[in-house]
Amino acid sequence: MQEKIQNIHQKFNAPQNEIRLAIMNFIVDNHRPFSLKEDGYTALKGITLSSAEDFSSITEVLCEKDGMVTDEEGNVNFIYPVSALPTNHHVTLADGREFCAMCAIDAIGSAFTFHQDTEIHSKCSSCGADVFVRVKDGKIVEHSPADLHALTFTLGEIANWAGSC
Repeated sequence: MQEKIQNIHQKFNAPQNEIRLAIMNFIVDNHRPFSLKEDGYTALKGITLSSAEDFSSITEVLCEKDGMVTDEEGNVNFIYPVSALPTNHHVTLADGREFCAMCAIDAIGSAFTFHQDTEIHSKCSSCGADVFVRVKDGKIVEHSPADLHALTFTLGEIANWAGSC
């Protein structure tokens, strides 16, 4: 029997998801990693469910449950699906903001994370060919090349999935 693949949003409670999305938006808006030490809770805009007191414990849970990956200096470099580091998977949101996704599948999933249409410019990890995907109203409405295929795997198959695509 195949294990049910869990949506990343379902792994966390409301305050944890609020912080997760706020950190993603910070990275997208500022085009740099979020620093747990330097930026912290006060850098996050629009937080209503979480408090500064809860911030540390929430970010620990996000790391423990593979919701985000930090480096030794406390910088959030990867927070599904956003990469604060350059990748070959460039996403443009309908609101005009741009960022790099961790992989091509994550780039497609960005439409659902940010609840808006997206355009994705990527490169095939196998041959290096240019790839384009437009997602509108939750559906792929345009893509190239015409015979585009995507392969994916369950994240549980590798210990540290961030930056592995």
